[in-house]
Amino acid sequence: MLALLTGGLASVLSACGKSDVTFRYRLAFSVSVNGAVKSGSSIISVRYWKGGASWGTGEATYAVVNGVAPVIDLGEYGMLVAAMAYDVDAWARRKACKQPLAAESLPGKFGLAPAALANLREGKRDLTDGSCPAFIWFPSGQSYERAQQLCPEEFSGAIGANVELRSVTIEAAPDAPLVTRLAISAPWLDEIRADQKSGRVTTWAGTFKPLRTRQIETDETNL
Repeated sequence: MLALLTGGLASVLSACGKSDVTFRYRLAFSVSVNGAVKSGSSIISVRYWKGGASWGTGEATYAVVNGVAPVIDLGEYGMLVAAMAYDVDAWARRKACKQPLAAESLPGKFGLAPAALANLREGKRDLTDGSCPAFIWFPSGQSYERAQQLCPEEFSGAIGANVELRSVTIEAAPDAPLVTRLAISAPWLDEIRADQKSGRVTTWAGTFKPLRTRQIETDETNL
């Protein structure tokens, strides 16, 4: 999953002079469902590097994300994913919250130059100041195409009256094992893998369709 950085860590990376670094972290979140707290976490790796800009305007900064998004089983309400990327149009249509952050931007919450970030052995940051990833809700028993990208403020209205976000954190995890394929059983996950195995995804204006290898799991194995 390749992304071009336009700010934040991009400017820091340029300033520090380090052209190729990797940072591995744990993204975790928890929600309250009818008074019971449920939590999920996953490991994400981000590689940042500088390269020649194709338009001859100088160096651009790129990032490659690997890993899986954390998932929480909400029981009768379905499953909730803290996505590694977000659909700009789905957010902009409602703007129910502050613009979400993608996986390559979350490490910027440590406030470190990437060279120092890559050497960080421990450290944790709270993201519940509004600088959260986007969340994707997969309703129980429905096609993945019925999923919704939500802001935390929308959980109670869309998912259930007693569903609310409790915490979101990012923590340095340099030695944690990295996986790129979710080890869960869910019909919507089987469906999205089969539907998007070719890498070609058809979407329509004004609709949201989760993108598996950008938002959920970076494994590109053809099933």
